[in-house]
Amino acid sequence: MSRAPEHNPPTPHDPLRTLSIQPLHHSASVSVYDVCCRPRDLQRGAEEWSLAHQVVFPRRGIFERETGGRRLLADVNQVLFFNREESYRVAHPGGCGDDCTVFVFDDRLSREAVQEWDPAWAESSERLFRFPQIASDARAFWWQDLLRRAALAGVGQQLQLEEEALGLLRSVLRSGYRQQGAQPRRAQPELPRSPTSRLHAEQVQRTRLLLARRFAEDLSLEALAQAAHCSSFHLARLFRAQCGLSLHQYRHRLRLREALRRLAEGESDLSALALSLGFSSHSHFSDAFRQAFGLSPSRSRAWLSARRLGEMSKILEVAGPARP
Repeated sequence: MSRAPEHNPPTPHDPLRTLSIQPLHHSASVSVYDVCCRPRDLQRGAEEWSLAHQVVFPRRGIFERETGGRRLLADVNQVLFFNREESYRVAHPGGCGDDCTVFVFDDRLSREAVQEWDPAWAESSERLFRFPQIASDARAFWWQDLLRRAALAGVGQQLQLEEEALGLLRSVLRSGYRQQGAQPRRAQPELPRSPTSRLHAEQVQRTRLLLARRFAEDLSLEALAQAAHCSSFHLARLFRAQCGLSLHQYRHRLRLREALRRLAEGESDLSALALSLGFSSHSHFSDAFRQAFGLSPSRSRAWLSARRLGEMSKILEVAGPARP
């Protein structure tokens, strides 16, 4: 769930009178914005500068971006990449303006994502993204739209939104490099008991311990990474590889299993139970519980109570009355 940041999120663009920028989510790992441009005419606008490395998904309209001596037409079938301090000018030949979703990732996280495909470039170049835009597939567009709507409505958890946004970043970079014919860097195989392997196991163990202790809290990806003494990007990949689940999926299971235990113990206030476990609402909890266990929380509670009473009756019958 997107929560109010402790300070105002940074502005991703040099502000102009034609731009409207609405922050939807802000955390140490990723910020999400709605950016709308309503030009006054069809002429090319004044020079602008990107204030951060960012990935932009047009949702409506069409515009032309002039950067580095190239003029590129962008519409909803493209994903755009902006490098920090990169200058550009925009024109709207369609005359209708545009609406975009903008993702601004932590610098180190973005660089690690690029490093999967282009390690030498990621380590040496200030210009993080090699390509200004790529063709967007249907899955990426659907993915960003779900994330935008979740952030806009405040639905879901901070950790889930951050992990999904990171997955989206990796996905569009993979598409971009593959469209250029590149192959990912192949990691060297590790020995089962190498120091690196042991370190990775310890990082996952520290993360699982923190999640087990504080699963009801809306911990951020950055907070988990700090506890594991590694980067957010590294932890998200490592945890999924070793546990077979993402961080938010693992925490989700911890919450649901605790709910089942408390229902079996006679918990009666389902709304209070949902909120105490970190779910955003009673309905969110009920839907998640039903999907996991096949029963609603109330039916599960009734079934568990009846079963336990039946088992106790059998025990008492076998034991018989206490003898004097």
